[in-house]
Amino acid sequence: MALVTLTSDLGTRDFYLAALKGAIITHCGNISMVDVTHSVKQFNIKEAAFTVRNAYKYFPKGSIHLVHVNSSEANSKLLVAVADEHYFITFDNGFLSLVFERTPHQTYQVNDELLENNSLLHEDAIAKVIELLEKEYLPKDFGHLTTETINLRLLQPICSSGTVRGTIVYIDHFGNGITNISRKMFDDFIGEKDFTVIANVGQSRIISKKYSDIEEGEMVCLFNAADYLEVAMNKGKAELLMGLKLDMPVMVIAD
Repeated sequence: MALVTLTSDLGTRDFYLAALKGAIITHCGNISMVDVTHSVKQFNIKEAAFTVRNAYKYFPKGSIHLVHVNSSEANSKLLVAVADEHYFITFDNGFLSLVFERTPHQTYQVNDELLENNSLLHEDAIAKVIELLEKEYLPKDFGHLTTETINLRLLQPICSSGTVRGTIVYIDHFGNGITNISRKMFDDFIGEKDFTVIANVGQSRIISKKYSDIEEGEMVCLFNAADYLEVAMNKGKAELLMGLKLDMPVMVIAD
């Protein structure tokens, strides 16, 4: 039995998530479902892409990942992509191109007959697609290959010898700012030189291994589990106390 993960901006206060899960159970029976998060900021596909990109690899091959974010821009198109031996069900809103840097070659548009009589939540069509995948049908059996999808690009860091200029791409539950500066970029362009990390009003000259390496209330920089530079505050919310925001520049400059 395949495992289904759920990522959405539906929240848990309203009936929407329950309706979606109910439709899946009605079509698929006692299927295994794992909630990744339903707290993605409304319509924020960048946040959804960051979450799924860093989470899906921990699940077994063959897992089905439903990403129900920004459904208002679905353009009446439901997509199923196959990548890294995983299935991704989502809308045509640019999400896939943000997760994989380009829309996967094996991206299928679900045939119109599965979308008939659907509500704005698209719960019935989604449940039918999961049911078909669960029964080991292939996406080509109920969809057609498509290249006519929305493609978006994330800002990329600008690197030169002694300088890396990145941006904050995600702010987590603790108010920590996660950048698009990878450990490899840092090693390649800063290396063993002394350096300063500059993020809005905060500065640090140290890369720590854990938050508690720095005094409480002070800025701390470290590479997180995904090997990206994180700007945080030990026992404090860097988002509030340092004024961190999405797309804000973060500089690493060698002395």
